[in-house]
Amino acid sequence: MSGVFRSVAVTASAASALLGPSMTPAGAGAVVAPHPARAAEDVRGGGDGTLITRLHTPPTGTSIASPARDTLFACKGGILTRPDRPWIDAHGVIDVLKRPFVSGTMHWQKRLKVTTTATKRRFKGNGLPDRPTGRFPVQKGTPAYKYYAEIPAHGYPNAAAIPIKPWNLDVTVPRDPSVQAQPTCIDQLTTGMALAGGTFHLEVATDAQDRPVDPNAALPLDRCWGHPYDTQYHYHGPSQTRARAQAVEPIVIRGPSSPTT
Repeated sequence: MSGVFRSVAVTASAASALLGPSMTPAGAGAVVAPHPARAAEDVRGGGDGTLITRLHTPPTGTSIASPARDTLFACKGGILTRPDRPWIDAHGVIDVLKRPFVSGTMHWQKRLKVTTTATKRRFKGNGLPDRPTGRFPVQKGTPAYKYYAEIPAHGYPNAAAIPIKPWNLDVTVPRDPSVQAQPTCIDQLTTGMALAGGTFHLEVATDAQDRPVDPNAALPLDRCWGHPYDTQYHYHGPSQTRARAQAVEPIVIRGPSSPTT
């Protein structure tokens, strides 16, 4: 499978930090992930809602084939390539203010139902957010277009042509996951859920040469730090608008990009 957001890695996990689209993990072991509260503080730049303006992306040659601190452990393995982008400096720091946003405004009708039992939590809906997104397909002539247009996408002329559509979101995870003594690799694409209705995806994409890259480094996102893969709208970071996407309890798992000061 070829395309900008093809899953090159993803984990078998019973942790509610890891959700698989249209999949119900059963009996899998939990992955090693940061404490939810701490991870949320890290992602938000301090826990006070401060907008993130700088991220650090790994250098070319970083492995995602084995467990390591502040990186991914992908079942499919791989070696990350640092993209050549005008918003990344020589030290691998992403200047978010220089990265263009996908422009335009699209409104959606969210359907999301969250139910719990003594042991399980279920998310069922159409995968659409109740907050406005950027306009996808990405429009020609906009600053973000050329970065998407260079990426192949199965079934489309290129990744810029991928639209947002509803899909069958139906995921059940343990209500109280536990952390294993040993890490397990990620074998699913969806890694979290937002009460806004969209999901979070694994922090790995592919470039025009089908090499694994950090999506936050490689591509512009909309102002909620989202875009579609295979028509599924998803997030790669915190919303940069006042209407922030609210996270559901322990959902955060660290990816290639990390905040820097």
